[in-house]
Amino acid sequence: MPENNDNLDRLGNRLETDAERLDDRMDAARRDVGEREERITLSEEQLAIGKRERQAGEVGVEKRVETQHVSERVPVMRDEVTVERRPLSGTEAMHAEGAFQEEHISVPLTREEVVAEKRAVGAEEIVVRKQQVQDTEMVEADLRRERAEVHQTGDVRRVDGMRADEARTDDGADLEHPFRGGRDLDGDGVR
Repeated sequence: MPENNDNLDRLGNRLETDAERLDDRMDAARRDVGEREERITLSEEQLAIGKRERQAGEVGVEKRVETQHVSERVPVMRDEVTVERRPLSGTEAMHAEGAFQEEHISVPLTREEVVAEKRAVGAEEIVVRKQQVQDTEMVEADLRRERAEVHQTGDVRRVDGMRADEARTDDGADLEHPFRGGRDLDGDGVR
């Protein structure tokens, strides 16, 4: 942005310098010829376009925590005991070992128990990127220009022509002075 303002300032300074140079040349030519003149300055407006940045909006991403109740069926294993009584017969009954002694049998039983714990894992990533794109906007303005009308009254001899120190093109554009139609400042083909 400061670069555009600097360019506009340089252009304005250059235009002022060109206008002063042309006025000095015209004054010197008048002194040499010794003619008496009355002058009217015609002005015109030109469109000077610059650009500046301004905030157009904002994108924000906010992370929130929400809770969801879940339930799952989990298969679990467990030990089951079957106690069975069988009568002894034959030699098994005759040779019973450990008769009349106290005895104890212990069979441990196990089962699976569900253990649930929570842990945080990454699920998704959000990436926000910014890029510049170029659009085109139309700029319109009404520019004013002064025109001179010559009115003659009485016996007036009028000679239309160019002075030798005025550099003009075939279409009458003054090449030395940009305010008099000499330069296409904005590059649109119109002076």
